[in-house]
Amino acid sequence: MIDRKKIPSHTSISNISYILPEKWKLSNGLKVWGLNAGSQELVKIEFVFNAGTWYQPTNLIAGFSNLFMNQGTKKYTAQQIAQVFDFCGAYLQLSADQQFGTVTILTLNKYLETILEVTADVIKNPVFPEKEIKTQIAKKKQQFIIENKKPKTLAQKRFSQVLFGDKHPYANTNNLSDYELLTREQFVDFHKMHYNPKNCFVIISGLYNGQLKELMEKHFGQGFNPPVNKLINRTHVIESEVEKQHFIEKSDSMQSSIRLGRLFPNRNHADFFGLNVLSTILGGYFGSRLMANIREDKGYTYGIGAGVFAMLNSTYFLIMTDVGTKVCDNAVEQIFFEIERLQKELVTEDELSIVRSYLLGETLRSFDGIFAMSNSLRTLVEWGLDYDHYDEFVNTIRSISPEEIQELAQKYLNASDLYQIIAGSKNS
Repeated sequence: MIDRKKIPSHTSISNISYILPEKWKLSNGLKVWGLNAGSQELVKIEFVFNAGTWYQPTNLIAGFSNLFMNQGTKKYTAQQIAQVFDFCGAYLQLSADQQFGTVTILTLNKYLETILEVTADVIKNPVFPEKEIKTQIAKKKQQFIIENKKPKTLAQKRFSQVLFGDKHPYANTNNLSDYELLTREQFVDFHKMHYNPKNCFVIISGLYNGQLKELMEKHFGQGFNPPVNKLINRTHVIESEVEKQHFIEKSDSMQSSIRLGRLFPNRNHADFFGLNVLSTILGGYFGSRLMANIREDKGYTYGIGAGVFAMLNSTYFLIMTDVGTKVCDNAVEQIFFEIERLQKELVTEDELSIVRSYLLGETLRSFDGIFAMSNSLRTLVEWGLDYDHYDEFVNTIRSISPEEIQELAQKYLNASDLYQIIAGSKNS
């Protein structure tokens, strides 16, 4: 029987145990990292291409080029692709972000050959059928119209624009007219340029055997050498706006969406890990200062958060929340009040101990299971880092002092450096 009068025993997290990946190349030079572990006959494979918005010539091309890859190939229709994955109980996900276009599959080992054969055709030979393209574009256009009526969408979109500048690929500058300019030829050209083995790495995780390497070589090594033009190594200059405060009128809205933030140092900077601890104290978990003040004490919102968002070519800090329009000014005032507290007062050891435990637990959770480990590995591959990166984060969490946190707050969270974007109604 459990004696519920006794506190369960626990130990502090001092380090993280890693499963180190194996690395190999296919005959065409395609780089593969593999984490061979787990308890189920299940494998996940991520094909990661330099094919995000960073590389697109005009708005929407990167996302749609990725989305349309499974809408038909030289060998399969969109319906046939869906039927194969459905029959095998497998999963196919296509996604594109600021930097990468990704094709992810999840399948039982017994169906691996079938799924890899279909996936290879999706990656190599999409035909971008005109009918399906028009249908999907019309659908996405309607979603765009609906989404861009929401204050939170308008605020986030404007935040990206003032932070990076209208010409930067990290700024969301998509307009309704962009959908009218899309052509099939643009998707074909973008795919040809970016979805090739010289522009890709692969992350494999799960309980796999030697057959996997043979199948990878068969479908993605030999014969996968498409003629490609030299990838354009694009450079983009950040042109942040001078004006720090921006308001977007949404007269029919009962809520206001608040975004406060600024550019931060990236993963390679000495302050990066300490700033993650600082942002967690401020608004990075349910017991954070912003949650305690603005949700629990004032009742202005259901939720408020702060975080550090690291992308390959830039990193930013962001506080975000939605509040009733009548209390919007009060909410902003309280956000700055909590920031000033961090600049003027030392964090107590009790509070810091709670945050240490939370962050160490979250870090450990990012290695809980083989697929979580693969996500952490992908971050290292993207940034060209090794596992010392995570050890350094753990050491920072365990050793950072209240004085160091205060110094970071004074250095990086000055009100004059923060962009403030609000979308809502001034008249409510």
